[in-house]
Amino acid sequence: MSKHSEIMKQVFAHMAGFVVVDHKSCLVFVEENYAKSQGFDPHQVMGRYVKDVIPNSKLPTVVETGKPILGDVFNYDGKTVICNRFPLMKDGILIGAMSYQVFEASDKLFEAMQELQSQLDYYKEKMKKLSGVRYSLGDIVGSHAATLAMRAAILKAAGTNATVLIQGETGTGKELVAHALHQESRRSPYPFVKLNCAAIPQDLIESELFGYDEGAFTGASKAGKKGKFERAEKGTLFLDEVSQLSLSAQAKLLRVLQEKEIERVGGSDTIPVNVRIIAATNDNLENMVRQGTFRSDLYYRLNVIPIKVAALRERRSDIPLLVKKFTEKYGEQAGLVEVTVDDEAMALIMEHDWPGNIRELEHAVERAVNQCNGSMLTLEHFEWLLPKMRNKGKIAIGRSIHAAKAATEKEIILNALQASRGNKKLAAELLDIARPLLYQKMRRLGISI
Repeated sequence: MSKHSEIMKQVFAHMAGFVVVDHKSCLVFVEENYAKSQGFDPHQVMGRYVKDVIPNSKLPTVVETGKPILGDVFNYDGKTVICNRFPLMKDGILIGAMSYQVFEASDKLFEAMQELQSQLDYYKEKMKKLSGVRYSLGDIVGSHAATLAMRAAILKAAGTNATVLIQGETGTGKELVAHALHQESRRSPYPFVKLNCAAIPQDLIESELFGYDEGAFTGASKAGKKGKFERAEKGTLFLDEVSQLSLSAQAKLLRVLQEKEIERVGGSDTIPVNVRIIAATNDNLENMVRQGTFRSDLYYRLNVIPIKVAALRERRSDIPLLVKKFTEKYGEQAGLVEVTVDDEAMALIMEHDWPGNIRELEHAVERAVNQCNGSMLTLEHFEWLLPKMRNKGKIAIGRSIHAAKAATEKEIILNALQASRGNKKLAAELLDIARPLLYQKMRRLGISI
């Protein structure tokens, strides 16, 4: 046994940067020479969260997504090397992840790989535009636990072909989630086709979904027409407001999900289809099933992987990040240099319930930017929100702007600490502040972890 252990030790010694973590991204093995080059004892770091020891480690991403990261080029010990990272599975369950150096890359090979990566990024961007995808995972902004959980759910769902049901209030970003899911999936090179089921008259919805043959109805094209399913072949079909489908269309959609084939309106031939369905709704489908307005068998077929998009009022700590994103977007369009929001205006924004969610917030920032003559948004640029808040009793007597700001700051810090599992160093990095400043804020706000 000891002989075999020595053999394995020598094997690992020839695999520079060999690191293994468990399902919680905690270290279970680090190759000794690599550990020494990084300045730590491999035996003393076992069981610790990997990013506490190796800050730039990507193994937590592999653990979170269950997807390998291959061909990553980086510098190790003054040499250009290529690293692969793999998930470790047992009986279909992820139990950890590992990374190791594959080989040393010459400067010439490194330059060639960079050129290939540049070309790949270019063609990916062109393919993204051609496929109909406008958003990616990077467009989902936020540090709240609900937002991080949603991002993780998207990444996990992207690795499967199962049907996904996205539920959330109007304006929460359900379509953005659908785009990101397609973009992260193996179907990303193929079409992303969407249909708003509430925007099409019910007597035309079936021809939109399944297409029609010549002479199917008065006014039909002589050549017939492909439906959304055929156009989405090998890709993704996004059915927004799926709750608005008629019972007849629901029955036909259920058959497609079961049989993986369609019949055009007015046709008799069956056409096999290879399409992933992502559905979205702001209605409660379970209630609709009980009321008999939505088929229970279709609901269960759609709800294989549910993704909940939280309302903005439930994740207020995301608001400052979203405001920053929108001020950059509309500030650039207006020709303004680095638009910012002062404390009083931000406190007001944080207090509003935003019944229209992210869509309403974006429109509010756009309106404020277009009313602004300088680069600072103040309370006067959002004063039209005050009557709405008074009508709903949101502005309480004695509730100061400073108190609102402190409550917001506390929530953001608590979310960062939760996301980093109590690791203050990582929390400070997430908040983009120095660790001493984080400690100072925690003392002032009465946060003890």
